[in-house]
Amino acid sequence: MIITHCYKIKPTCEQSAKIDYWLELLRRHWNYALGQRLDWLNRTRYQIDRCSIVSCPIGEIPGKPYYYFQHSALKQTKQLFPDYKEIYSEVQLSIINW
Repeated sequence: MIITHCYKIKPTCEQSAKIDYWLELLRRHWNYALGQRLDWLNRTRYQIDRCSIVSCPIGEIPGKPYYYFQHSALKQTKQLFPDYKEIYSEVQLSIINW
């Protein structure tokens, strides 16, 4: 007895172009969020014997970019970049979910 179904998406050329565009925007968003996390790690993970605070200033350390911080920034992203308004918020949230 088969209780699952297999579906194959067959998008039109217009839908395929839109999906590709969305994937490019989501890739950029992912790289930006990942860059925030890596920047925070690099600023907070100095070995004590390699760099002193007096001779090697590291600048102001930002707060940790956790999930809810990046989630709240989605509204600002959609205001600054109107192309992101077309993408559903559930899709964008799945990108920053780590």
